[in-house]
Amino acid sequence: MPAGRVDLGPPGPCRFSFVIATLYDDGDLAHCLQSLAQLLPVQGQDGFEVIVVDQNPDDRLRGLLAHHARWLRIRHLQVDFRGASRARNLGAREALGAWVAFPDDDCRLLPDLLQQVAHVTEDPGVRVVTGQTVDDAGQPNILRWGARRRVLTPWNMFACLTEATLFVERGLFLEVGGFDEAFGPGAPYPAAEGVDLMQRLLTRAPAGAAVYNPLIRMQHPSKIPPWNAWAVERFHSYAIGDGAVVAKNRSANLYWWALRTLGSALLQGLFCSGLRGRAFLRRIQGLLTGYLRYRRHAGRGRHAGA
Repeated sequence: MPAGRVDLGPPGPCRFSFVIATLYDDGDLAHCLQSLAQLLPVQGQDGFEVIVVDQNPDDRLRGLLAHHARWLRIRHLQVDFRGASRARNLGAREALGAWVAFPDDDCRLLPDLLQQVAHVTEDPGVRVVTGQTVDDAGQPNILRWGARRRVLTPWNMFACLTEATLFVERGLFLEVGGFDEAFGPGAPYPAAEGVDLMQRLLTRAPAGAAVYNPLIRMQHPSKIPPWNAWAVERFHSYAIGDGAVVAKNRSANLYWWALRTLGSALLQGLFCSGLRGRAFLRRIQGLLTGYLRYRRHAGRGRHAGA
């Protein structure tokens, strides 16, 4: 349960709940909240709420959230644990919206975001929506995003998915158990929580219920390059999550994804010089480490109920 909870706006039903897990904010959250306040309204819909799940050990966010509550319906949940997936799951359980979304605290949402999501969800059969991230110049970043709208399947989801641009019907999110709290920042396997969640969503939802639309966009900082020691270790730690999610699900599409990732990382590691080449070699090591570690712990019953 939350260690503290403050509703900074009138509670009530709404269309969307934005759940933001945050820790050690260095100023990015203010820009994220400002972008939320500038979202264009969607005609005939009941607006949105913002649920900030605050993992800080102090009250550093109280003034910031009170300031932005002049324009936003904000709910502030202070918790006594660490872990992005656990925080997001708590926020989703507390949410009043029919749809939940999970922008990173360093994202900036573009003004037409809700209009684009509403356009996709006019189809009552759609229950999951994803979009892409872009840099400050509006160019796609983070992943090699698909260029066209598509229905998501277990085989094509990998170029269409990050947690920050994910919208899910709240009922379906809770039905599949939300994020696996063993995955994601602050967890034993610090990545791939979105891949694992989407794998379960696509298993539970009917065909055609998940849609990717590249017109749904959020700005997200591009952190790599530069290629430095931090980038090398980030490649390694995220790959541990990737390897673990393959070991957990043990499905043909994830083995195919892992083999492609390993092959690409091997080529990059062999032919790229310096820290960039080292980062891809560490990615291979991380994938294998995550896979073997998850299998070993699962054999001991460590992941039961995860």
